[in-house]
Amino acid sequence: MKFIILIGAATTALSSIAYAGEMTDACVARLEAEGRDTSGCSCLENKIAGDAALEAEFRDLGEIDDPSERYDAASDDAKAAMDACTR
Repeated sequence: MKFIILIGAATTALSSIAYAGEMTDACVARLEAEGRDTSGCSCLENKIAGDAALEAEFRDLGEIDDPSERYDAASDDAKAAMDACTR
């Protein structure tokens, strides 16, 4: 399955974005635990940084276990961020 669908899972560990790199670290930890490619994690953080609504959406998306459902539930802006960070 595409990496972009799974990147939303990385936000499960996020309760707040307090400093640069926190989302990347959470993303990497989650995807490594799932045996997934982590190369898009810093890109994703850069895409959503400073957008409180998008950050909150990614935290909410992280609560969805099924990768397909998670991607389907994402807004167009969230999908665009995920798509932009896929190799």
